[in-house]
Amino acid sequence: MAVVIGSLLLAPASAATVGNVFVSYADGGPRYASQRLDASYSLFIRGKTVRKSRSTASATAGQVSRQRAQRQLAPLIEHYARVHQVTPALVAAVVAVESGFDAGAVSARGATGAMQLMPVTAARYGVTNSRDPAQNIDAGVRHLKRLLNQHHGNVALALAAYNAGQGAVARNGGRIPPYRETMLYVPAVLSAAARGSSQ
Repeated sequence: MAVVIGSLLLAPASAATVGNVFVSYADGGPRYASQRLDASYSLFIRGKTVRKSRSTASATAGQVSRQRAQRQLAPLIEHYARVHQVTPALVAAVVAVESGFDAGAVSARGATGAMQLMPVTAARYGVTNSRDPAQNIDAGVRHLKRLLNQHHGNVALALAAYNAGQGAVARNGGRIPPYRETMLYVPAVLSAAARGSSQ
């Protein structure tokens, strides 16, 4: 019996490549994606090959926990996205990539909460508790809306500014800064938003 249970919990490890970034210059400026969208895209950053077990008990528990957190934050994401006129799927994608729907997340750099607000950004929008999901998401969506307005609706540039800072985008001539983190971040959010809007 123990052998049967063990075989149900443990699956063979598999290898996957994550973090690839492709670039196309077909329209003049660079366009980034997490996969080759057409023949004009070429590999720009090679991701890492990771080995993972597809169905361990801990992975399943983590997935259930994330789904529960996502369900809890969904009404706030939907509400503040509508209030500030930002696509809900885009806001949900930012939250997914930034914190994995963890309202208590704190990064090594001090970014906090579901939308990973830096202290200066939180203060700008009057946040008194960055771990409070309502305050965090409200401020994060307002910040994202401001960046979208500054970049005339260019979602990729707004996301780059959200990740690397508006100054970094400006210093790079209004283009996505050539930072590995940002190059991975922008297509990850765009891909998550596309998946969310197609569900």
